[in-house]
Amino acid sequence: MKYVKMTFWTVLFIVLFVLFTLNVYQSVDFRYFYGNKDVFKEIPLFVVIFFSMAVGFFLGLLVILGEIVQLKKDCRGKDAELATLKKELDTHRNVAVKEFIDSESNGGNGAS
Repeated sequence: MKYVKMTFWTVLFIVLFVLFTLNVYQSVDFRYFYGNKDVFKEIPLFVVIFFSMAVGFFLGLLVILGEIVQLKKDCRGKDAELATLKKELDTHRNVAVKEFIDSESNGGNGAS
């Protein structure tokens, strides 16, 4: 598992490095309106790529967080069920053994 993680991060770093170096001199025209002004800005393409990846990672983390919350909710339900089953098990655990000991102490079957 250690090598899989290391390989993943290495490949990701190489891909990001290639994307950034290929797109260093390219830019995207960004147009917005500020008050009555029509403003044009040139934003480097690697910044756009970086922010789009950041948004993707953020959305992925939100999905993972939702799954974790759902699993915790399911786990709480299972824990409550497990507690009831443990109580039932404790009440019925040694009933047969106690009955056997009581029958032996009261005369038993005479085998000993």
